[in-house]
Amino acid sequence: MNTLESELDIAHSIELIRGRLNRRKPLASTSRRMRRSVGVQHDDNPTRALDALMLGDALLGYGHNMSLNNMAIMENLMTMAIMEANYEVPTGKNTLAWYDAFIQCLRDLGCFIADDGYTRYSERSTRVDIDYVISDIVKGIIDGVKASVPAVSVLGAVVDTTLEGLKKDDKTLALYNGQVKTAEGARLSVIPCEQLANGVLIASSTSIRQHGTSSNGGVLFVNWQASARDIFRGKSFVTFNPARYEEFRGEIEEYLGEHRRQVLRQRFSRRRLA
Repeated sequence: MNTLESELDIAHSIELIRGRLNRRKPLASTSRRMRRSVGVQHDDNPTRALDALMLGDALLGYGHNMSLNNMAIMENLMTMAIMEANYEVPTGKNTLAWYDAFIQCLRDLGCFIADDGYTRYSERSTRVDIDYVISDIVKGIIDGVKASVPAVSVLGAVVDTTLEGLKKDDKTLALYNGQVKTAEGARLSVIPCEQLANGVLIASSTSIRQHGTSSNGGVLFVNWQASARDIFRGKSFVTFNPARYEEFRGEIEEYLGEHRRQVLRQRFSRRRLA
């Protein structure tokens, strides 16, 4: 895994993290005065039963090999990166800028990123289901790195079960649709995660911006279909050595303890049976 670990030394990473946290401190008093959003779940920690969650317009799904501690670590990294991108690109309409800010924060946190950029999903006008698009993009990420990390293939199963769990949870599905759908179309991310045998954490990040309305309904992952040409995507493969996290655990968790509810919306089970 040495070739797939961040080249950023820990001291520099801590310096970058502290710089980000210091820039956000003036916003702390404002955030504390904000009312909690409707639908926010009060469970701030992942569990075995609730192994997927909605962070703003992103879905995270945890593989069954992940320890609870490493679930929390990955969740904190993604929460920090999402919040930073939201700060830097407030409206989110410039999805390329938002995606770049998200990826850069993950790099500052010490993640290794294999990024394929932000481009049009397809030049064809074929109409496609959004869940198919997500699975297809994740497959492309897996194919790109499986020679170096054979175990990466498990991310395909994690993303499929995360989407299936969401479809079977009416409350979370309705909440997520309200979060990701816009007047221009839809904007969302899906991030399946897993833990390797050596303890290293892996994830794929698929970010989608779809322009226009659905042609056959209005519920994402159920009956939302769009022209492939109207979909833009960012895709990346992420690894993180959780040993690095201990060097800045206290600082990042103190900050997130005050602000995570800006993005944490709902936990659910990716393996829901009924």
